[in-house]
Amino acid sequence: MSSRSLLRALMTIIIAGALISTLSIAQAAAQQQISLEALSDQGTFIVEIIWTPDDIGRDNTFEIRFIEPETSTEIEEMEYDIMVYEESGSQQLRRVDQTTSEQRLSFEEPGSYTLRIDDIEGLGESASFPIQVTPEFPVGVLGVLAGLIGAIAILARRNSNNLFRF
Repeated sequence: MSSRSLLRALMTIIIAGALISTLSIAQAAAQQQISLEALSDQGTFIVEIIWTPDDIGRDNTFEIRFIEPETSTEIEEMEYDIMVYEESGSQQLRRVDQTTSEQRLSFEEPGSYTLRIDDIEGLGESASFPIQVTPEFPVGVLGVLAGLIGAIAILARRNSNNLFRF
């Protein structure tokens, strides 16, 4: 096998690997879910939250479930208040008398927050969840990197001096 053929094969492998990793990361980011669980402060309910994070400024989805601790049975159509506090303690969001199991919340800044489910079923019980909001890795960066590698491969083929000669 000539060095030119070897170089072409190597560049093909690098480009294919970069493109495949870009697709894998995009799928993983789209499917990432975080499961959180806490016992209410008086022990009457287990509150389970499935958090599907999204980019800063976009809606994050919170699926909220209430479980009876002794039987592990989900209790449906519960009423609750939901609040979000910033790390400083200031309240960012407050929604009262909620009955839906899905909440959509957006965060404008990365950082530490506390999600609080309060006054569950009018009993004054609550559960708190610390959450860390981080910026998502921009998948587009990998696409640019793959394009750059492809451009280098094309230039190497056209350049008689061979850019990859050691």
